[in-house]
Amino acid sequence: MSITIEILSGLGDKGPAAIVVEAQGKRLLLDAGGALHPGVPITWARGLNVDAVLISHDHIDHIGGVAELAEDVPLYCTPLVAKALPHGRTWRPLPERGSLEVEDITVTTGQAGHSLGGVWLHLAVAGGVFYSGDACIESSVFPFDTPPKAAVALLDASYSSYDQPQVSCVQTISEYLYQPLAFPVPETGRALEMALWLVEEAAIRGLTLAIDADIRANLAALLAMPETLRRPGIDAAIANVLARANDEHATLRLISDHNDRPDQWTDHHLLHTGYLTPERRAQLAVGEISWQRWNVHLRASHLVALADQLGANQVVPLFSQLSNNELNAWQGLLGGRLCTAQRFSTQSRLATFSCSGSFACPQSL
Repeated sequence: MSITIEILSGLGDKGPAAIVVEAQGKRLLLDAGGALHPGVPITWARGLNVDAVLISHDHIDHIGGVAELAEDVPLYCTPLVAKALPHGRTWRPLPERGSLEVEDITVTTGQAGHSLGGVWLHLAVAGGVFYSGDACIESSVFPFDTPPKAAVALLDASYSSYDQPQVSCVQTISEYLYQPLAFPVPETGRALEMALWLVEEAAIRGLTLAIDADIRANLAALLAMPETLRRPGIDAAIANVLARANDEHATLRLISDHNDRPDQWTDHHLLHTGYLTPERRAQLAVGEISWQRWNVHLRASHLVALADQLGANQVVPLFSQLSNNELNAWQGLLGGRLCTAQRFSTQSRLATFSCSGSFACPQSL
């Protein structure tokens, strides 16, 4: 018996995530991503027929296409992610860490290290199919759980072959703190760890700081979760952020990203730390904004280490350009395991799956 995997969107580009796994006569959709750029139509959902939908996390390129799906298709996500669903959309709970049966397929979830309520997904078919969603091993706030073995690994390669350690990124960002800055960030993702870091930096440097209410609310939600769903030893730091009042005329501002433009921030310079839309790339080119990555995705050495841990024999790098240079890089890193087919099949076999512990981050390069 074989299964078929079809990547409707997310292969060869930083685009919406949408992957169908067909197994045991059922079709499961992994994520239902929306466009990263305003006005771009969602085409992957046209004529789509699936038995259930599994959502990894609440960022627009993974959940923004839910409205395009039939209302009667069962949709699974964690309770925190459900807050981002279209109003009135019914859903069924995914555990933050655990297993359940979806259409007679065992689905295991674990913490993905990327965002509040975000999980990776493992399907117990064909020797195991692992989908990372967006994932990171370097987060100081979100843990990354060791997944079960999987023959097929669908992995977050948003950073392509980039491999700069987080400590270097943070050091570079700190060099911008001599000026008034506003940091537009996804409010359930890097916002939470950047909040902890900025409070510490502001205290050291004698700077004033303001943090958006939505980000504070998400920090409170993180603190209210079982302590095993956050990195150990950070509770006091979170409580300190929540107790700290905003300065009305703050030099540093951590803001929920709402497509902020430079002309909206005449007293602050915008410093972006993640994906740049074409409009923002143009702003960067003329010096209207600044950019320095804060790692929230798997970098190359971590992706390879995860593929090794999974024991995968087919590894698909997702959400990344696959130009000749990048293909050559991935071939060098993954060898014969590299798979770049939009649609492929693999043979099922009996296997025993288990999951425990926390993934060990390789030594930083």
